[in-house]
Amino acid sequence: MLRGKRGSRVGALEEGTPFVSLLLPEAVTERVLLLGIFQIRRESCDVVLGERALRWRRIQPELPAGGSECHLLGREESIELEDIFSVRLKRRCSVKHPGKGTLLGITLFICLKEQQNKLKDSTLDLINLSEDHCDIWFREFKKILEGFPSRPKALKILLNTQSHRKESVQVYYEKVEPLLKLAGIKTDVTITEYEGHALSLLGECELQAFDGVVCVGGDGSASEVAHALLLRAQKNAGVEMDCLLTPVGAQLPLGLIPAGKE
Repeated sequence: MLRGKRGSRVGALEEGTPFVSLLLPEAVTERVLLLGIFQIRRESCDVVLGERALRWRRIQPELPAGGSECHLLGREESIELEDIFSVRLKRRCSVKHPGKGTLLGITLFICLKEQQNKLKDSTLDLINLSEDHCDIWFREFKKILEGFPSRPKALKILLNTQSHRKESVQVYYEKVEPLLKLAGIKTDVTITEYEGHALSLLGECELQAFDGVVCVGGDGSASEVAHALLLRAQKNAGVEMDCLLTPVGAQLPLGLIPAGKE
């Protein structure tokens, strides 16, 4: 383990070393990747990066002689690694430092589950001024995010400008595209201009370069895109269009972003 000043401690435990969380209802054991100290929400915290979750606990004052340790244990907080969709080094730029700026720490971009089937993007700042400390953690977070096999790297985006109130372009460019850029997802955007445009486009375009198709519009455009993907799958599989009791599944997943009637 590398040690410097208290605010720059960082460590990577040996392969297979377990971490047992004592403050959860049921103790969770997982392999530890890194240990360190960061300031989180203006409080100094011991931070543990496991293979499934990031956990932290506020650092407590030293115990007086003969004091009880139990009542001073801070409450443990955590986030699941699968809820992190991007990581960035946090820097403060100024006139004196016009280049990269002064390092402040690491920012994690996360999805919070507010309600059933509803997510909200948020951030968590891990503050530490040590370049070496943050570089080790940043590279480990990047490695973890790149290791999720089901996450898309390239998406085909279809914007239906004919949807109700014609909000698809605004919804996509103001709310969706910034998140995709943060996540490092490449996009190819097509604005559909008439009924049947998506059907003809998806019937001919090269889909091998994409990990999914996203439709921004109303239920009519969503139905058209789903129909197009299924027809393309039957065509690629050599299945007769008039015999679809057991159709072949579409080769790409379809994402829907509502921009039609409420």
